[in-house]
Amino acid sequence: MKRICFALCLAAALSPFTAAQGATISYDAGKSMTTTNWSDQLSFARFDGSLGTLTSVRFDLAGTVDGQGSAESLDAEQSDVTLALGSLLTLSRPDGSMLVLTNPLFSRTVTLSAWDGATDFAGTSGTRTGPVSVSGADFFVSASAADLALFTAPGGDPINLRLSASGTSNASGAGNLVTQFSTAASGTARVTYAFTPTATVPEPASVALMCAGLGLLGVARRRTRAAA
Repeated sequence: MKRICFALCLAAALSPFTAAQGATISYDAGKSMTTTNWSDQLSFARFDGSLGTLTSVRFDLAGTVDGQGSAESLDAEQSDVTLALGSLLTLSRPDGSMLVLTNPLFSRTVTLSAWDGATDFAGTSGTRTGPVSVSGADFFVSASAADLALFTAPGGDPINLRLSASGTSNASGAGNLVTQFSTAASGTARVTYAFTPTATVPEPASVALMCAGLGLLGVARRRTRAAA
């Protein structure tokens, strides 16, 4: 019984230390599909310092590009033409410095004949991608003192991060080439705080009282056995 009481008292004394393990909390924000080029502010809650000590911040960025492209080769001979539809999405700090970026990109290469006499993005010298959609994602983890301070605030006061999408569509392969592109992009960002929770250390008197109670329980059990 003494061994059991000792183990329980030890567990009670060490419980604050086992509770102080790593934890995470995440916040999401995003921008719906909008014709490129665009820029918007996304609001995230900062880390509330009363929860513990912030150890790192992870930034996840996912983006999708929808669009279509067309090309007409005006060359006098056959050529291989590549159509690439994409958008560069960037998540930035309030001061404009980049946190993370992703570049969803669709690419298609076709063989076009010498110009067929009509600039209609059809026939043997023209091509169209039709509607396409492509997604991409990337992340960045920061443990710099500057970022830990920037993303910590009493009560979790919000911080605005800039999300922008710029079109990166292009075509190549023919010296004389007419192209048309239309793209729209959407983006979703997640900020994840990794932290060590604040440990609540019990008063020494509380631990002593718990041990005393367990000791009395042992005495009562011994008396019960003796009476039997």
